[in-house]
Amino acid sequence: MAVIETNPTIETNYEQFVAELTALTRKYGVAIQSVGGVILADQAGEFRDVTYVADITSGDLYPQFADA
Repeated sequence: MAVIETNPTIETNYEQFVAELTALTRKYGVAIQSVGGVILADQAGEFRDVTYVADITSGDLYPQFADA
């Protein structure tokens, strides 16, 4: 199992993301199940151009980065 190195900023951002995701789940009735599928930004603004590809029929949801 790979060890992910974090720092206090990344950890705070992650905790805030989870709190907002919880609110979105309660608001829209959509929950995400993810095991080992988290990508963490190393720098502020790194994900500024990210979009999501979502397939409701399969339940797949994944980020698409502009440079990919």
